[in-house]
Amino acid sequence: MSITRYTEHQWFTSHIRAAMSEILGEPVEPDSDGDFPVHGETACGWVRADTSDLWAAHIFALAAQGVSHRDGALREINEVNLHDSAIKVSLDSDGTVWVMYRLLADAVTEDNLRCAISRVIGVADRIGPLLATVYGGETPIRLPSSITPV
Repeated sequence: MSITRYTEHQWFTSHIRAAMSEILGEPVEPDSDGDFPVHGETACGWVRADTSDLWAAHIFALAAQGVSHRDGALREINEVNLHDSAIKVSLDSDGTVWVMYRLLADAVTEDNLRCAISRVIGVADRIGPLLATVYGGETPIRLPSSITPV
């Protein structure tokens, strides 16, 4: 990576950090992967400054793990993907369910980033408990036993 490219990456990461600090209401620091962690009720998520090809804030959340690759689970995931074309939900070969969104760099504002994070975490919080309950697995953040997933 050239010095210019490194400087641009650092600037974009700082821009996202500042927006994340405003959104969360406190200073934020990236984790060891350079991502900014966020979470929902059952999902763990991250925001990453992606300066590879098309610069973007990559928002992604872990909705569930250990989900069985049954037809019903894939239908549920396809339904989400058809309903919201900006969100991408995937089921990895190891049963991990990811929810992802790319916010292009020129659209990264505090309001747009807040909205994108809310969408990703909202979908992950909705689909994770459903898939884990019906098709096996678990969510990264466990629901209290007094709450039954929808």
